[in-house]
Amino acid sequence: MFTVGEKYKDRFLITQEIVSNFADFSSDYNPIHVDAAYAKQHGYSRQVSHGVIQLVFLSKIIGMDFPGAGAMWMKQTVNWLLPVLVGDSIEIILTVKHYSYSTKILILLVEIFNQQNKRVMTGESQVKITKQLSNKIVNQLTDVNFVENQKVNAIADSDKNYNISNKRVALVTGATRGIGEAIVRRLAYDGFNVVVNYRNDKESANIIVDEIIRLGGDAIAVYSDITSKNDIKSMSDVILNKWGRCDVIIHGASPPLEIINVEQLSYENIELYLDVYLKGAVTLVEFFSPLMVSHKFGRFVFLGTSALYGEPPAGMAAYVAAKEALWGYTKSLATSMARYGITANMVSPSLTITELTTDVPARVKEVEAIKSPMRRLATVDDTANQISYLCNDNSSYVNGINIPITGGPI
Repeated sequence: MFTVGEKYKDRFLITQEIVSNFADFSSDYNPIHVDAAYAKQHGYSRQVSHGVIQLVFLSKIIGMDFPGAGAMWMKQTVNWLLPVLVGDSIEIILTVKHYSYSTKILILLVEIFNQQNKRVMTGESQVKITKQLSNKIVNQLTDVNFVENQKVNAIADSDKNYNISNKRVALVTGATRGIGEAIVRRLAYDGFNVVVNYRNDKESANIIVDEIIRLGGDAIAVYSDITSKNDIKSMSDVILNKWGRCDVIIHGASPPLEIINVEQLSYENIELYLDVYLKGAVTLVEFFSPLMVSHKFGRFVFLGTSALYGEPPAGMAAYVAAKEALWGYTKSLATSMARYGITANMVSPSLTITELTTDVPARVKEVEAIKSPMRRLATVDDTANQISYLCNDNSSYVNGINIPITGGPI
């Protein structure tokens, strides 16, 4: 939908009429803006335009041109570097920095230059792509010329990045929200047929599937309790009946986190985590690895936690112990399956911004952000993008590792 590095440009003339009208509208009659003689006394050849006028033109671009009608401008940072004078011509350049397919948030680098090609303002825009605008962009896919251009771009991109045009199939457990949902959307974007596994939230799973299909992909929603061998067997039957293969397993399903001090812990507290994380992983491998062996290709990626590095958080011994067990299994699986062209890895994000962390106290989030060298929390796309790499052919020699998604050493 949006490509990193994609640019949009437009040029505007700052006239006396525009500055005067803005002064009337805002009641900002600072003489530096409206009095030419005053401006000259202070070293300017002409009146200095209100800085906000530049943002008015930026609003026009975002709301009407790029991304266009239906976009919601949510956040803006601004650094004014040089004054813009009456009579100056400015060029506004927007560059796509990031687009999240899960949150529909577009991040744009904003740069404004004057007629002397001097940068007068920089900043960053955060824009929400509404469903209405998303549908409008998707509908463009029916235009023949647009489709042909997309095919050319896809071929070029596949040469550079991925070799998945043969429509491999990816199963994601715990896929209806948060990190799991982001992974599903990213793999669908990469060209995989995707299986959206759910246990409770069938409605969300179907919404995700419908959106992927509307965007030209292929997906199905399949119920399975990952702790049940019979359910996993039934899920494998559905997938095989649909596509006859399953090449990638992303195991991210998780029970609700429960904080229990280690001295009060019983084995029953750990057992639920072991059932979901370890038993679930073992059973998924049992049913799906034979298919991978026959195709000489397979990817297992298990969701870990940054708590495996350093000091474990208080009250989370059951959770960390189960993840440690899963990590041990991952390494053994990687060693055993490598000769078949199958890899097994773990990805371990730190505290991540999702709906599950909305109730985490702000102070805790601040502390976690400070721990990261990047001084921010992880996003769902940080993890999804890394998993995207682990699932394609370029990662064939990456095996048996645990990748921390922490913004640096912690």
